[in-house]
Amino acid sequence: MTLASWKRVEAEYARLGEKNLRYTAARANLEAFIWKAPHLEADVAKQIIDEGVMDAMQAVATERNLSGRIKSLFAGEIVNASENRPALHWALRGNGKGIPAADAMYREAEKAAAFARKASSGGLGFPVKTILHIGIGGSDLGPRLIWDALRDYFSDDPQIRFVANVDPEDFAEQTAGLDAKTTLVLVVSKSFKTPETASNAALAREWLVSKLGEAEANNHLAAVSSAPDKARAWGAADDRIFPMDEAVGGRYSVWSSVGLSLQIALGADVWSRFLKGAAEMDVHFRDTPLDHNTPARLAMMDVYVHTAAEVPSRVVLAYAHRLRRLPDFLQQLEMESNGKNAADRPGGRLSTTAPIVWGSVGTLGQHSFHQLLHQGTRESSVEFVAALDVGAGDKARGRALLSNAFAQAEGLLAGRSESAAEKELLAKGMDPAKAKAQSAHMHMSGDRGSTTLLLDDLSPESVGALIALYEHRTFAAGILWGINPFDQWGVELGKVLAEQLDKAIAGEDPGKRDPSTLRLVARARTRG
Repeated sequence: MTLASWKRVEAEYARLGEKNLRYTAARANLEAFIWKAPHLEADVAKQIIDEGVMDAMQAVATERNLSGRIKSLFAGEIVNASENRPALHWALRGNGKGIPAADAMYREAEKAAAFARKASSGGLGFPVKTILHIGIGGSDLGPRLIWDALRDYFSDDPQIRFVANVDPEDFAEQTAGLDAKTTLVLVVSKSFKTPETASNAALAREWLVSKLGEAEANNHLAAVSSAPDKARAWGAADDRIFPMDEAVGGRYSVWSSVGLSLQIALGADVWSRFLKGAAEMDVHFRDTPLDHNTPARLAMMDVYVHTAAEVPSRVVLAYAHRLRRLPDFLQQLEMESNGKNAADRPGGRLSTTAPIVWGSVGTLGQHSFHQLLHQGTRESSVEFVAALDVGAGDKARGRALLSNAFAQAEGLLAGRSESAAEKELLAKGMDPAKAKAQSAHMHMSGDRGSTTLLLDDLSPESVGALIALYEHRTFAAGILWGINPFDQWGVELGKVLAEQLDKAIAGEDPGKRDPSTLRLVARARTRG
């Protein structure tokens, strides 16, 4: 970075580079590195940061005017400069009253809520036992995550099935065994022409028509879109088309009508509790000074770890089955938001911005890629996500989940010396010569940092707070990097090129392209 304050960060990194993580983690002021926020806490005590690092990052935040940008966000001002828009996803949680654009969104939200009540009470003319939710990207990942996280809070019906892949096998799999008479098809697409979603929307209507006939099929359609004319042409009635606001990006949109299937299936009470938890995190992020602001401090730590220390990735390990889709959601949220290189000045580039985000359910990962985390040569930041009430009421199994998460974090930090491994093997009765030889393979250097995000519980409030925390953390990190976290021009380029190549494969002139792409188009044409 070219910021004046960044020189201080580099100096702090050089200073800490002389110490190992075990030294830093044996901190006397432990509580200063347990960062609290509504419904959760972030334990960063096992990260190689200290007061000096955080003071230096606070200086970066001051130079970037992070406090002012947070105020602009919550005032509904333009924060998405490249598209000249505010970012109002937070307002959908209830804290935007008095901002005209937010008030307009509230009126639309009331219409969606009324439809959700009508659908769940049988008011559509048929009992809704299944919702077929069709979308992709931000229109899919957030609803999938929240459905998995909160589905235990509702009765048996309706269920939600999700279709995102353009491969028709996805649609066939999700409609297998479904009764069209009790299925509501909900298409979520801002433009209603995203190829994958448009293809699945057409398949869904054909499926309904084949089962119910033309007239009745339309009664089973609803849409969330900014293109009502296209939704109407598909067959959705006007009172079943709900708008998507341009000020709410797809990856930030689960709180909007994009979450309509959740509102129907989970019910108004659970949905309002989900929004409430997120709104509490909004207040914390908006009103708390930066030196106690948990999303902001996590963002500062992220920038330090991924830019100063140049750690290229972050693995997210969810020690709760209900949060198994969290890594998928965060891949889009963080990499689509901050996976950019425009920085301090026109043409400027940063060495490392958003990390590569990956992960899994923690206990599954332990039996696959955790080997790399403990002994591999490629460094990754590690983030454990757990809740105090995991285990679905089974205290023994919940205790096992938490103990595994804590043990992994401890093992990454402490490692294991050859001598300790040798003693363990000798205690098991192994031959001394063999124990000495094998202990070399069991050595783990340790000094591998991690963060533990610990939720009070897996309630709707806590899940809402967790997602809002990640949204605000992503926003703050973007500001610190000098990035606009609300546009996605790389994604848009892919869409444009895919549309051109689809026409080329169909037989149109492919135009001037690289030889490899032209050959691939020719190969695809041979399929007929």
